[in-house]
Amino acid sequence: MSFNIAVAGLNAAHKRMEVAGNNIANVGTTGFKSSRAEFSAVYSSSMLGSGNAVGDGVRLANVSQNFKAGGVMSDTGRALDMRIQGKGFFVMSDNGAISYGRSGAFLKDAENYIVDAQGSRLQGYAVTADGEVIRGVRTDLQIDNANLAPKATSKVEQTINLDSAEASLAAVPTFNVNDPRTWTRMTTQTIQDAGVPEVKEVKGKDAKGNEVIVVAARAAVPPQDHELTQYFVKLDDNNWTSYLLIDGVNPLDPSTTTPLEVGIRKLPNGNLHLTGNQAAVKLEKSGDLALYGWQPAIKVNGNWVPSPAANTGVVALPLNDASGALLNPGDPVMPRPVPAFDRADVSTYNKPFTSAVFDSLGVRHELTQYFVKDGSNSWKMHVLIDGRNPQDPESTDPLTASVLFNADGMMQTLTGGPGLVASNGKLTLSGWVPAKPVEGNKVGGRWGSNGATGDGGGIVLDMNKLSQFRAATGSSGVFVDGYAAGSANKLSIDKSGIMRVGYSNGQQRVIGQVMLASFANEQGLQPMSNTRWIETADSGVANYEEPGIGTLGSIVNQSLEGSNVDLQSELVELIQAQTAYQANSKTLSTEAELMQTLIRAT
Repeated sequence: MSFNIAVAGLNAAHKRMEVAGNNIANVGTTGFKSSRAEFSAVYSSSMLGSGNAVGDGVRLANVSQNFKAGGVMSDTGRALDMRIQGKGFFVMSDNGAISYGRSGAFLKDAENYIVDAQGSRLQGYAVTADGEVIRGVRTDLQIDNANLAPKATSKVEQTINLDSAEASLAAVPTFNVNDPRTWTRMTTQTIQDAGVPEVKEVKGKDAKGNEVIVVAARAAVPPQDHELTQYFVKLDDNNWTSYLLIDGVNPLDPSTTTPLEVGIRKLPNGNLHLTGNQAAVKLEKSGDLALYGWQPAIKVNGNWVPSPAANTGVVALPLNDASGALLNPGDPVMPRPVPAFDRADVSTYNKPFTSAVFDSLGVRHELTQYFVKDGSNSWKMHVLIDGRNPQDPESTDPLTASVLFNADGMMQTLTGGPGLVASNGKLTLSGWVPAKPVEGNKVGGRWGSNGATGDGGGIVLDMNKLSQFRAATGSSGVFVDGYAAGSANKLSIDKSGIMRVGYSNGQQRVIGQVMLASFANEQGLQPMSNTRWIETADSGVANYEEPGIGTLGSIVNQSLEGSNVDLQSELVELIQAQTAYQANSKTLSTEAELMQTLIRAT
């Protein structure tokens, strides 16, 4: 009957208004998913089919859910606010009863569990003591805000380049006539000056005609003996330096004891080439050297002064003596020691690099690596901690290792020393005694243990990123794994749901990972209060996985997903439902009038 059809239409319009009204009511609900009323026509069943059937009205076929992402409420500033960018549902547990939702407005309860406003706990994966996520085991996520214990440093890795153009600190020792270690050979010979000729008296007259002595008579002085000493320093197989003294003073300037210096180089053809003071020392055709411009000297009141005696002209400087050739190829090359290391004297090293290291109590110390170039491709590295010997804080003597580079600038060999064991490009510093100045001690005094220890395995100094290229000496990065104690002061959640606690010491620690759920048929989920759903047979069993895997979306921290209700569309829907309701009411009233007319006609 038309009455039933009209009533069915009224019910359908009412249900349509209910759904639209519910959507409008939740336009501001975080994570809300709008619904849509879906209807189907009703026809009576009969044994005899007919293509002219009118139908029995309408019925509600389904209320479908729209799981399209909602609007973004970004930058909430709350560390526990989360938004799923893409598909998936947060997993919640209420005393074991599992539900699913898209609202990520979470907080922590009195036990530091992450919960929603109703107290249901957010589910995820726990971690091991080392921060490794234990995937596959669902658990209640809890914020561990306990203090972070200190960790003693066990590794220091510096990325360092040592400029290949750096000057080597290894140098020939300063020449000293009194130190045989500063010269290779020495020879002496006796030479004579030309003496002083006799001068006869010469007389004359002054302006008044008186006789005066113009030139005083002076007796002749015979030639005097002088000692010429030559010192030779062998720099390498083809280079020498010669130092000349006569009577222990400079041959050209008797007022100074600084010797006359000349460089001698042996050319590939066997000839010699001189450098420095070539006006005074020349190479003769004989192949020997000769000194020109000698100024004989005498001592007056203990000081050497120029003598009136003339020189004899050229002074021969033979390159052989009774012992043989003075430029002997068999003589050893003069050693080139580096200056004794002193951290307070920057001239004793090329460059220091300092890293912060920590002992077992979390006390910060400074480990400094001092690099000293002692050859073309070789370096020494001295190690101090707080300016003290790492194994004996009473001492300031460093631990020392050696590094040799290839021609391509990469490390060739690494050689350890006492306290530094080399292996695979690394140095292990063992036996570190963390120290501090003795109580009441002033700077530069005694140091002693501070009661802490170093890492049991020592401190590994990784040298594999050490190079020697033609580029400025410097460090482009450092990694140190130790740290001081720290208190929790920050929580962050990355796009894969990894939860990290930040500490006052700059460290971070993984405390868990948020999991997401997906379903084969989201439309089969049963909606519940508090913007939650539960699984049903139609939805299929939940599949748990970490965010960003497969079709699951990623996590956006400090952001919320708003309702996906399109308010404009819902208002139009509401008007259409109202119109349908009014139209069906008209059908009902018209049918009633027809019935009244029929009754009156009978």
